[in-house]
Amino acid sequence: MNNSDLEKMMKTAKEKTGVDIEGMKKAAETGKLDDFINKNLSAEATKKIKNVLSSKEAAEKLLASPQAKELIKKLTQDK
Repeated sequence: MNNSDLEKMMKTAKEKTGVDIEGMKKAAETGKLDDFINKNLSAEATKKIKNVLSSKEAAEKLLASPQAKELIKKLTQDK
């Protein structure tokens, strides 16, 4: 996935979820992702994301799932 695809995916994700994806990216880059997640997502979503982010194996398994691959495909397709 190149930067252009990533930008398209972020824009689509923001439109579909209402989450400020650029803000999340900046929070991750500055080491403040936990604060961002706690302030912008539900408790259940926060728990799920933290579980995936804390385990390389869980993240790889999630990204390898057919659902994740399909979502990435849909988010990166030109409209």
